[in-house]
Amino acid sequence: MISELNLLLAKLENRHSNVIDLSLDRLIKIKKKLNIIPKFKIISVAGTNGKGSVCFYLNHLLMKAQNFNVGLYTSPHFFSFNERIMINDQKCNDEELLTAINFVLANDPESCLTFFEITTLAAIFIFNKKNIDIAILEIGLGGRLDAVNAFEPDISIITSIGLDHTDYLGPTLNHIAYEKSGVMRENKICVCGEELHNEIIIEQAKIKKSNLYIYNKDFSFESLFPDNPNFDLSIIQKKNLCCAVYALEKFGFSEIRQLVYRQDFFDKLFFGRFQKISKNPEIIIDVAHNEDSIKNLVNTLSSLDLKKTFLVFSILKDKNFKEYAGFFKTLKNQIEWFVAPLNSPRTESIDQLTKILSQNKFRFTSFLSIRNAYIQAINNAQKNDRIVVFGSFYVISEIFKDDYGGK
Repeated sequence: MISELNLLLAKLENRHSNVIDLSLDRLIKIKKKLNIIPKFKIISVAGTNGKGSVCFYLNHLLMKAQNFNVGLYTSPHFFSFNERIMINDQKCNDEELLTAINFVLANDPESCLTFFEITTLAAIFIFNKKNIDIAILEIGLGGRLDAVNAFEPDISIITSIGLDHTDYLGPTLNHIAYEKSGVMRENKICVCGEELHNEIIIEQAKIKKSNLYIYNKDFSFESLFPDNPNFDLSIIQKKNLCCAVYALEKFGFSEIRQLVYRQDFFDKLFFGRFQKISKNPEIIIDVAHNEDSIKNLVNTLSSLDLKKTFLVFSILKDKNFKEYAGFFKTLKNQIEWFVAPLNSPRTESIDQLTKILSQNKFRFTSFLSIRNAYIQAINNAQKNDRIVVFGSFYVISEIFKDDYGGK
């Protein structure tokens, strides 16, 4: 049976003429009307890739530090909408979400707010009600005109710059960098993980008089962890971890990096970004679904030991799989693709997936569901093989709902 919350959410997804409508005017008007003013510190996280990882690291670090009530607002979710608004690692329940969303809706009689604007206001409303100390807010799209940016951050993080959502953010990296730079504030710290395409960010930091710190310039994995510990993380995840650690230390949490050395730090940390969930066979899950994230995935796989590799994959049809497939030709591993359509109207068709794989002369097998594809990969893999599950949040959700969905 569909819950009352899910019925309401389904209705909200179609209530605004534009699902994405970048502007802060509507939200600021309703925010003032509702008098939703955060009573807590805010860390805002923007970027093309890595936002989710940084948010989860920030939350995990603060949870390990103890004595803080921490709110976490992220999107999308893996298994249930409730994951998007969490307090002290606990998902908000349906009743809390319904109360907050209906409070916002009651003050939006003209139905002008978008789905994301409604849920952002609901998150801040809940965080205030729960008397949290710090909120970690993930920017949904861009930065400058994203709903989260209507709330003043005490410190901001920009993880990366890449070509994604160009129809909304602009056609070039400079356009996108400008939009992401909108999260910076005067005399406030901004930690930046983008090492290459950061000229616009540096320029905007000067204009905004923001205090900018850049990865591999002002801080690095080596400077934060000079003993070079083996955290079993990809190069990208090391950078994301460092951005989280450095931001919190600049925010006043001295020596918080020591928490990473705790034996239990990486336990129960499920976030699906190049995450190893098994050793024999080695199983890696990654929500890589756009050009930069898939390039990073391939580069990381290239740096690992050569193993026979099963790629369990599906993707949405608005992504350019024809281009992405070519990236995997550089891998020297023996690879085999296990592909299937997703349980979504937005899924790429199995005919298109197999057509592209055939054109690239890849070995593949198709399945009716991505869960079946994963089960077959498990059955086929020897203990020294590798399974990589990637392509979308939907892929992770459909495969692992029974394993992680209740947590």
